Amino acid sequence: MIATVNPLASAAGLEVLRQGGNAVDAAIAAGAVLTVVEPWSGQLGGDGFLLIRTGSGESWAINGSGAAPAAATLARYREVGGIPQAGWLAATVPGLVDAWAVAAKRFGTRPLASLLEPAIHYAESGFALSERQAALNAEMAQVSSRFPETAAIFLPAGRPPGAGDLLKQPDLARTLRAISRGGPDAFYRGEVAEAMVAASSDAGGLFSRTDFSEHRSEVIPPLTVRYRGLDVLEQPPVSQGIIVLMALAILDRFELAKAPSDQTVHLQVEAHKLALARRLEALGDPRFVDVDVRALLSGGRADEMAGRLDPGRAAPTGVPTQAGADTTYLCVVDSHRNVVSYIHSLYGGNGVVAGETGVLLNNRMRCFSFDASSPNVLGPGRRPMHTLNSWMLLDGGEPRYVGGTPGSFWQVQINLQLISTLLDRGAGPREAVDWPRWTMGDQTEVNQAWLRLEGRFGEETAAGLRRRGHQVELTGDWAAGGAAQLIQIGADGLTGAGDPRPGTSTVLGF
Repeated sequence: MIATVNPLASAAGLEVLRQGGNAVDAAIAAGAVLTVVEPWSGQLGGDGFLLIRTGSGESWAINGSGAAPAAATLARYREVGGIPQAGWLAATVPGLVDAWAVAAKRFGTRPLASLLEPAIHYAESGFALSERQAALNAEMAQVSSRFPETAAIFLPAGRPPGAGDLLKQPDLARTLRAISRGGPDAFYRGEVAEAMVAASSDAGGLFSRTDFSEHRSEVIPPLTVRYRGLDVLEQPPVSQGIIVLMALAILDRFELAKAPSDQTVHLQVEAHKLALARRLEALGDPRFVDVDVRALLSGGRADEMAGRLDPGRAAPTGVPTQAGADTTYLCVVDSHRNVVSYIHSLYGGNGVVAGETGVLLNNRMRCFSFDASSPNVLGPGRRPMHTLNSWMLLDGGEPRYVGGTPGSFWQVQINLQLISTLLDRGAGPREAVDWPRWTMGDQTEVNQAWLRLEGRFGEETAAGLRRRGHQVELTGDWAAGGAAQLIQIGADGLTGAGDPRPGTSTVLGF
């Protein structure tokens, strides 16, 4: 079974499974198609993370995130007034292509070249835009119009294509073919890297050939905590998936199974706030700062944070967040119980296409801190702390659930709710994905984070949270965002659910 946000991607992954490929093969094929058919949600110029559980019982996390250029100093960015939303100065080295190559070589059964064929086809021959895709392309038109290479792709004839129109990306097809022929070396050390660095230099960017040639993905054990008797696996730093684990460790000290919805939301929100505060204080690129994940996830630390959570009152601390929605998620399970939880992203609408490569760049530099005392401070060769995270749940050592969602800083909030709804309410995949959601946003004037609830929670839940001191806004019934995908792995088969909120989730299996 495979679950993605796009039917073309799901179909490509399913075909790989039908032909005998494993879950890793299917995830790469589907992910590659997503870079073509959902380019604003993640493309070759972005990053990717994979959480893999092999049929033999091994668990691995692939961190495919890129670093700041060697010339990216704090002083240089202060001189230009900070990190821009768009442009070459907003981009880190893209990590996605190397993550694919590492996953395929170490865990796959098919050559990377064959897995890229569907993506090459859709880039070369085009695909018909859905109403949602056309609307998103129109929404990004102002950004696209700033950069000639971008406008040539996404604003043909000077306007965004409409629903039903074909979107062709011949430059991207050529880049994908180069990767198909030469593997990741073509992208990081060969013809594509040369073209991207030349375009960067022409536009005043900071990238060098060394920035690209030295990039490597990490393959490391995932982080884990116990929650309601199951093992929760998450991405290690630089992913902020540890927020989900810290919050769950706190919630495991409270009873939620029979709690009313206002009490459940209050406990989830306060646990998240405590975990996020620790992330901001302690986490950065482990290659540059000491990140003691064992201490952060210890039972003693969970007891201490749970002791600071007031079950009856919201903590008077704001939760700063950043905008960014250019992400997509998928999950796959094969017949041998190989399981993949996969996410890739551009972050927040950079808009720069790297010369004639067709590669749309990220703006992950914006995830750095400008505070010199922060563990996440901007610096040469550093990787910023990452919103991307993916998870799975093991029951007695066997995979039981795999899931995740896009949604920038809201990812960890939504993933926390998905896991809690599955294990505290005993929900199935459909019910868990459909369950009303809350999201938290920026600080307000009174230093209290606002809390948005989907309207299906109702006024009674909102009133209960206001009595606890939360600033609450009821929104549309399905307005919380996210595009969660979820698969339950049972002894007798698989059950999947895609999020109705984006309107296009496609779960396919056989």
